[in-house]
Amino acid sequence: MNVPPGLAPGVAAYDRWLSWKLLLRAHRQRFIPLVAVLSVAGVALGVASLIVVLSVMGGFERDLQEKITAMSAHLWVQPVLPGVSATAETVAKVAATKGVAAAGAYGTAQALLQSKRSVTGAVLFGLDAKAAADVVMIGKHVKWGRLPDFDAAAPEIVLGNELAQTLGTFPGDTVVLLTARSMTQQVPNLLRVRVSGVFEVGMYEYDAHTGYMPLKAMIRLTPGMPAGVMARVHVMFGAPATGREAQTRVGAGFLVRDWLALNRNLFFAIQTEKLVMFLILLTIVTVAAFNITSSLIMTVMEKTRAIGILAALGVPPARIARIFVFQGTLVGAAGVLAGVLAGGVICAVLKLYPIKMPGGGSVYYLDTLPVETNWLLALAVIPAIALALCVLASVYPARQAARLDPVEAIRYE
Repeated sequence: MNVPPGLAPGVAAYDRWLSWKLLLRAHRQRFIPLVAVLSVAGVALGVASLIVVLSVMGGFERDLQEKITAMSAHLWVQPVLPGVSATAETVAKVAATKGVAAAGAYGTAQALLQSKRSVTGAVLFGLDAKAAADVVMIGKHVKWGRLPDFDAAAPEIVLGNELAQTLGTFPGDTVVLLTARSMTQQVPNLLRVRVSGVFEVGMYEYDAHTGYMPLKAMIRLTPGMPAGVMARVHVMFGAPATGREAQTRVGAGFLVRDWLALNRNLFFAIQTEKLVMFLILLTIVTVAAFNITSSLIMTVMEKTRAIGILAALGVPPARIARIFVFQGTLVGAAGVLAGVLAGGVICAVLKLYPIKMPGGGSVYYLDTLPVETNWLLALAVIPAIALALCVLASVYPARQAARLDPVEAIRYE
């Protein structure tokens, strides 16, 4: 039956009304509405789980990024040729690069630290005042004691909390430093330094294995040590582009590396885990979509007489199929809406009332369960994929309904 163009909106509205009627009216088989309700619940559960789990993983990724860059640089300019070392001119070139917020000189070495109670290894960073104050920003994380004077050559050091506990030292105590470079000399170059303070970032790698001291004092400990430049950028995710420009400024004697490149494997692993979790949780929505298929097939079997009457009255098979596709879409849309609302509420509650992590920062990098919701993903991508699965699930029973022979459908009625 061809429909005049002017009547198309009315016909579409009638088809939607008929879909509602077939969905909501009483069924002879009472388990059919139950299957539809379970389908809605399954879709809602899958969508909510996707939103909550991806939000939690997004929170882990965000907090890990913040912890990694909390007491580290966004850009590292490292000398790669023998005899090459950063000078004040090199620092000025990096600082003048577009996008760089601050830059300063640094040196690094692995060292043995000996106190009255213990001996352990650590990574030491020698910083100038600019690097300490504006790049690493140690002052924000000092919990006990004070910072060394990074402009002077005073033999002072600030240690991570876990490292200080391992050594059994407190601010005011003295430790002895011995580096690999100083060990190669005929007489090992030892340096007694005073522990001026203790910092705590909350990331075990920093707190347990890192110490900061004035660059001039480190040069006394490791003569001939080449210096580099560390920099902080205005936009942390713009560090690769800023690093490429800095590379052209400092020349071939230096290698510029950004924090994303240094931690590429870690963040690639997180992205892979997020993708795997997305695919695993998407199976919940897929199972719910199969429930939609089952409920529509049972509806078609129960409403065979009504479908046959529609076909006998001249309703085209495409319109009959559209009625059942719309019915499946209604069930899917109800589940998606409920899932988005539930997922949003759960994420909001987790932000207001964070869950304490087992063991706190001593086991994980975080004290509480972090939540960072990607609203584009939560309100657009996940609902669109879930709804598409529900629509696809309704196609098969809709085609079966459209293929019913009206004569056979009403012969025994």
